Amino acid sequence: MCFGLAHLSFSRAPQLKMRLQVLLFNTLIVPTFLCGSENWTVTASQRRRIEAAEMKLLSPLAGYTLYDHKTKDCIRRELKITGMLDKIDEYRLNWHLHLQRMPQNRIPLKTYRYRPEGRRTIGRPKKRWRKQL
Repeated sequence: MCFGLAHLSFSRAPQLKMRLQVLLFNTLIVPTFLCGSENWTVTASQRRRIEAAEMKLLSPLAGYTLYDHKTKDCIRRELKITGMLDKIDEYRLNWHLHLQRMPQNRIPLKTYRYRPEGRRTIGRPKKRWRKQL
């Protein structure tokens, strides 16, 4: 995963101040991580993995280890960072509002409104993007 490389490259550099590290995190890591996230269908296990990856980057950035027993909210408040899952939800809502403003002939709007004919397969229904709004 590319986050391990980013974690090693700037979180251990002692000459960088914490604000500069947070700025680098917000300008390099977050946009890379959230690229295309407005169209993701995120399951509960994927949400846990996203949050774990985020905390793996933010804990050393704040100067904490696992043994410090700091909560995610405490670290985010200290660094003044919003969570990636909140940003994913915000991106998804913005994309939905953008879809509603589109003219009727646009392909993204046509695919959003598409309803397939026929029967579904047996088993649990798959998660739909529309249901996560």
